Amino acid sequence: MQSVKQRVKNRCLNYAIQIEKQLQSQAKSQNFIAQVHTDVNNYFKVHSEDVYIKLQKAAQLVNSNNPEDCSLLLTQVRRAIKASADYFYPANAEIVICSDGKERLLDEDGYLNRLREYLARTFAKSSSSDLLRSEFEYLQVFARRLNVVASKGVHADVSPLEAKQGILGLFMFLYNVISRLQQE
Repeated sequence: MQSVKQRVKNRCLNYAIQIEKQLQSQAKSQNFIAQVHTDVNNYFKVHSEDVYIKLQKAAQLVNSNNPEDCSLLLTQVRRAIKASADYFYPANAEIVICSDGKERLLDEDGYLNRLREYLARTFAKSSSSDLLRSEFEYLQVFARRLNVVASKGVHADVSPLEAKQGILGLFMFLYNVISRLQQE
């Protein structure tokens, strides 16, 4: 009986230790995400009030499960992407020969092309730049989907997961761009 009792105590202790390790691991992940959020906000607070305000408005909506708030969050994400493009590569009314040799009009509506061109011109070809460009391609697909939905006037329900995916993708992209800028 004593042996069984000791085994139960050991299993309970091992379980408690395992849970504690899991919680510590989660806290480290949460600290990293909070640091990403803080670094991006601090950078734009100093460099672009417009981007900062749009990011703040998006962050206010992130914890809501209301479908209307989720739609508003994605609208704010789209506006923040455009404001970021305006900051990094302002609109140009003239046709520009881009780094890939193609001529493009990099105007107000071409904000995704402006961001792509900014990345191409600012960061030299490297494996980390390739990762940054891949991250941008993902964000671009997401933003183009938002643009199509917005231009059709469709008011589709947006899940909280989709809304959070949008803001997290934007913050990670901006964090990586800012980190690379500060590194160089």
